[in-house]
Amino acid sequence: MSEPVFILALTIAAATIVLVAKTIAGAVAARGPSRSDLAQIRQQLDQHAAALEDAQTTLTNQSTQVAELQERLDFAERLLAQGRDRSALGAGDKRE
Repeated sequence: MSEPVFILALTIAAATIVLVAKTIAGAVAARGPSRSDLAQIRQQLDQHAAALEDAQTTLTNQSTQVAELQERLDFAERLLAQGRDRSALGAGDKRE
């Protein structure tokens, strides 16, 4: 075999190997994530779900506390308003 023919044959063989390798790599990549990747994603999802539940619990507790504080504020405002009303009325007349 002459040298130019040998180089041409080697080039064709190399190009074929590269194309086959790219095809295999594409098939593997298109297959999707591996089981370990899926397990890691599931673990992260579980962690995020737990964090979300904690945040919801905290928000519920804070909402309850805000409602209780609002009731106490309303009560304190009513007491202050009663005190102002009594002082504005004056001492009044004593009945005998």
